[in-house]
Amino acid sequence: MSDERARRLVIVGGGPSGLAAAWKASAEAQRAGAALEVVVLEADARVGGKARTGFADGLLIETGPQGFLDDQPVLREMIAACGLAEEVIEPEPAANRRYIYRGGKLRQLQRSPLAFARSGLLGPFGLARLAMEPLAPARPGGDDRLGAGTWSSSSPAPTAPARQGGDDRLGAGVLTSGDATPHTDESLFDFAARRMGRQAAARLISPVVLGIFAGDARRLSAAAAFPRLVAMEQAHGSLFKAMRAGRKRGVPPPGHRTFRRGIEALPRAAAALPGIDVACNRRVTAIQHRGGGFAVTSSAGGLAADAVVVAADLPSAADLVDGVSPAAAEELRQIESPPIAVVHTAFEVAAAAHIEPAYGFLVARGEGIRMLGCQYETATFSGRSPEDRFLTRSMYGGSVDPDAAELDDDALIELTLRELRRTVGIDATPTSTSVARWPHAIPQYAPGHPQRVARIEAALDPIDGFYLAGNVLNGVGLSRAVAVGAECGERAAKRLLA
Repeated sequence: MSDERARRLVIVGGGPSGLAAAWKASAEAQRAGAALEVVVLEADARVGGKARTGFADGLLIETGPQGFLDDQPVLREMIAACGLAEEVIEPEPAANRRYIYRGGKLRQLQRSPLAFARSGLLGPFGLARLAMEPLAPARPGGDDRLGAGTWSSSSPAPTAPARQGGDDRLGAGVLTSGDATPHTDESLFDFAARRMGRQAAARLISPVVLGIFAGDARRLSAAAAFPRLVAMEQAHGSLFKAMRAGRKRGVPPPGHRTFRRGIEALPRAAAALPGIDVACNRRVTAIQHRGGGFAVTSSAGGLAADAVVVAADLPSAADLVDGVSPAAAEELRQIESPPIAVVHTAFEVAAAAHIEPAYGFLVARGEGIRMLGCQYETATFSGRSPEDRFLTRSMYGGSVDPDAAELDDDALIELTLRELRRTVGIDATPTSTSVARWPHAIPQYAPGHPQRVARIEAALDPIDGFYLAGNVLNGVGLSRAVAVGAECGERAAKRLLA
């Protein structure tokens, strides 16, 4: 590229990960006192990606992530840089109360062992097997389970973005056969069954996975989707022992947070930071590696770049990677990313007066309920609805029931009302409803994902100046996407400014 202009970094995608890359790259340039042109190309009419907040009838509607885990220092740094530190809010106390719908009724997830035993989530044999978790032998460690970026059994779980990691909100998981060897990728279901028993895996872990991946625990890689659980076993030989060790060290679990005016506040503020040029309605259709740089083609024409960060969702990311590495693109196309529909329903508060305030509930499969889960938005974060309204957010689709996400709006709303009536007894006409759809929502990290990540990285590493961010490889939570994006932006800036 020519030395007559500032070096140019083009970032494809104006969601949290892409804007984290832009912020970090711009910050690196400012610290170095060097010129760096940072351009973000966003296909939609506004930034945010799936971090999308709407307002209607006094309601705050989150159609994508409802909040984020406060588990990444770089996310806190980005929030401060965006001037949003004072806008971060914690959940309402009632949000600590969560349920699983199983056996035709809501059953509360209890912290107390005695209360948990009385909840009916597990039967006597399941409880007995769960109590034996500290005695279950740990699976021998093996780098193939975690990919090249694994950590040793004596090391704590990483808090910085790991290139072969996954979302660490819960831990490790996904299905392979029960006699998996140290060199096979264990499924979350098999991991949970081996450590806690099959009943706990089916009745407890599988519903929880629906709330994170909208996926099947039998088809998700433990190492890729929940690396912290794998690390806990490797470090302590037992999940219970690891949790006790954490409590003794005074290490609190990550907190759930959001912004007073909704999750979209972060990408909006990041897009307005100095040193970042954001162009919306600019769909990138191709990227080609040419000489020492790249040719980026968008709906507005061509743009030369010295480095590129792709922070697009699947399958768009695969199509763009194809121009620089067909082998990596083919691997990306093997990652499933099923649709999800999000249905908001608001009711007069009297219609939900019998409902105990809580975060909401997840639905175990086999109950005849297509809903993956329902969040009580009114009870989770303040300012989500007027005092005389009760706002719910129900999820459909995912890998366990993709056809549900394809129902038309009227059918989805009718289904939601019928299932809310059955699960929590809301039998009223809603005051407002809305449906949001994500055709390619959450990547499913299937068994073998760590090995796939290694192959993708091996294919992309020789292409100097090309980086892959977003949630396609290394974690589906917003905090992980920000961490991965920031790492890519920092690496790109340091390379260009060297």
